[in-house]
Amino acid sequence: MIRLASVCAPLTAALVLFATVGCDDGSAGSDPAESLDDLGTSVPDAAFAAPDGALAEPVDATPDAAPPPVPFVEPAPATDLDAADGIVELNLTASAALVSVSDDLRYSGLAYNGQVPGPTLHATVGDTLVVHFTNDLDEPTTVHWHGLRIPDDMDGNPRIQHPVQPGESFTYRFTLPDAGTFWYHPHVRSNEQVEKGLYGAIVVHDPADPRPDAERVLILDDVLVDGRGALYPFLTSHPEQMHGRHGNVLLTNGRAEPEPGEARVGQVERWRVINTANARTMVLSVQRARMRVVGTDGGALTAPYTTDRLLVAVGQRYDLEISYDRAGAAHLVSHVPVVEGDEVVEQAVSVYKVNVRAADATPPELEWPARAPIEREPDVDAELRFAVRNGPRGLEWTINEQAMPMEPLMTFEQGQTVTLTLRNLAGPEHPFHLHGQFFEIVPDGRPETEQPGLKDTVLVPGLSTVTVRAYVDNPGRWMAHCHILEHAELGMMGEFIVNPAE
Repeated sequence: MIRLASVCAPLTAALVLFATVGCDDGSAGSDPAESLDDLGTSVPDAAFAAPDGALAEPVDATPDAAPPPVPFVEPAPATDLDAADGIVELNLTASAALVSVSDDLRYSGLAYNGQVPGPTLHATVGDTLVVHFTNDLDEPTTVHWHGLRIPDDMDGNPRIQHPVQPGESFTYRFTLPDAGTFWYHPHVRSNEQVEKGLYGAIVVHDPADPRPDAERVLILDDVLVDGRGALYPFLTSHPEQMHGRHGNVLLTNGRAEPEPGEARVGQVERWRVINTANARTMVLSVQRARMRVVGTDGGALTAPYTTDRLLVAVGQRYDLEISYDRAGAAHLVSHVPVVEGDEVVEQAVSVYKVNVRAADATPPELEWPARAPIEREPDVDAELRFAVRNGPRGLEWTINEQAMPMEPLMTFEQGQTVTLTLRNLAGPEHPFHLHGQFFEIVPDGRPETEQPGLKDTVLVPGLSTVTVRAYVDNPGRWMAHCHILEHAELGMMGEFIVNPAE
């Protein structure tokens, strides 16, 4: 197992542990993937297996035969209790668990349905999702459906939904209006409950999407453990309060030592990448395969694009088209800042590997259906200011000089388009998240703003300003907060209201 040593959080030297791996220095003839081939990766892999884990059966090749299911590689999916079309019904239970992230690292944590990550939820856009949730923890909790534009009383907001008490149950029921990649997690003591293992993926399918050869759900995370393999205490250190909790073990689908995937030259896959870490911004690349971005937080892009690196803030998602054009080991690489001596250097860490078999084939470029861009002129301006102060109970993170204000930060009318100026007055970065709405980032040349597509989360670097164009189409009471979970817990969380149209 690889552990990060002298990890560097933004503007702070933070943690412990980690082995050195090769980095791409750009020198002629070098191939950084070669130095990554011996590293562990992290997906329990049943490549080319149907969603239930069994190999896909041959399908009768008649004109009326349904195509075989696209093979999924993912955390174990949830079982649908309702066979009817248009309804996906399942049971979800949060409970204490012994979490195993490798053969030699286990710790006391939490799990949904006894697994970390929790079961992957599959549905089709327009379906009704019914989740019978039971809390077997010894503390209250809720389930927040991150990125879904659903009714506010189903959002898991503890200001609206009374948190589910130990031993009690609650049924979430809502229609899925948008296709894409989403995730779910608690919204009570999130910094602890998510770190301990309460998170999972939601895949909402669009029947109009092209069929790749396979799909992979890759949930990226990190966890902070001590030398005995126990979780470090929460919110006890100044660096954690200032910069959030940066783990010293990187996880993909809950594993630090995952089995590699399998593919062959000529195949094209869809990777659904989710950053569920407490605080770590992921900087990713794909080596020895071609990568094209085809979807973001809000679903499919109007125009897919290619890039060498992805900046994935906490809470963000990306759908990637991965084309295997040569044999060997293809890697998803996380570029991690670490401290070596007195310097901060970048370390290239393989967090997932696919062994690609040779074949005489050329991967095609999938044809994604055209999505019309949103063309609405902004008619409202608003500003949010992020800062830190010493409050009556110690360090507080604030929005517009308030820490967890009970009064709404903003009030809008349904259907308005809002130019929202996000000003970070402090040094640490903030991945800012809006519940229940999508927005677009206004580009200004910086990497964190050159992210086309609909978003629900945007990274606001320290001492900087980012502007977004928000489409407040979903009425209700909604949360706005920093998705560094420690910052939200310490006060950087507020509420905004979208009044329903008359």
